[in-house]
Amino acid sequence: MLKNGLKALIIIGAALLLHKTAFAAELVELPVEELAKESVLPIFDKSVSVKNRRVVTAGRIDANVFYGMALTEPIYDVSKFGLSAYYNWNEDHAIGFLFAKNSSGLSSYAKQLYQEYGLDYNYAPKPEMTLMADYNLKVFYGKMSLTKSTVINTQLFGTAALGMVKFENKAYPALALGLGQKFYFTSQLALRFDLRLYMNQAPIPFNAGLKPSSPTKPSKDSFEDRLTYTTNLDVGLSYLF
Repeated sequence: MLKNGLKALIIIGAALLLHKTAFAAELVELPVEELAKESVLPIFDKSVSVKNRRVVTAGRIDANVFYGMALTEPIYDVSKFGLSAYYNWNEDHAIGFLFAKNSSGLSSYAKQLYQEYGLDYNYAPKPEMTLMADYNLKVFYGKMSLTKSTVINTQLFGTAALGMVKFENKAYPALALGLGQKFYFTSQLALRFDLRLYMNQAPIPFNAGLKPSSPTKPSKDSFEDRLTYTTNLDVGLSYLF
């Protein structure tokens, strides 16, 4: 009996001691400057290099060479090669010209139609070249780092171009709207991407005269025109002078 009572006193005493210890821990106070915060600002060794704009474009000319391809073209060869040049009159606006020469062949889909159904789209007028005046609105300049020692400067911009698309038989007015992105490896050399939506009249390549049963093949001018939308992706190199 006495032994059981002694055990009960030990258990009660241990519980009271642990309770006081836990209660004391809840009252521990730390200096405000040592408490964790919800957000922490980054600390850079060279803050000036982070703030400064490395790529300055105002008053300078950049020249570009690019390869383009039509993402939504079913009949003609989708590839083209081009040149462009822009004058940057400040850090927000640039205007220039672009010229692109289309490949003269047919797409793999058009070749398949010829093999299976005898439809020869070489008789349809093909696109030859594009010449446009292009305006760039530079909306965002930033920096990103893939490694701790390399910083790539980036520039996001919108584009609006007006000009013409020439086919074998006729030239058509064209409008192109899009977005572009530059990745600067140096203060002068950049990788440029342009995604544009072209809107222009163009010959409809589907013609009854292309059927093998047709006694005569259609002329280039016999194809009807319609409003055409083509999505185009250009990838190239840009050099800032």
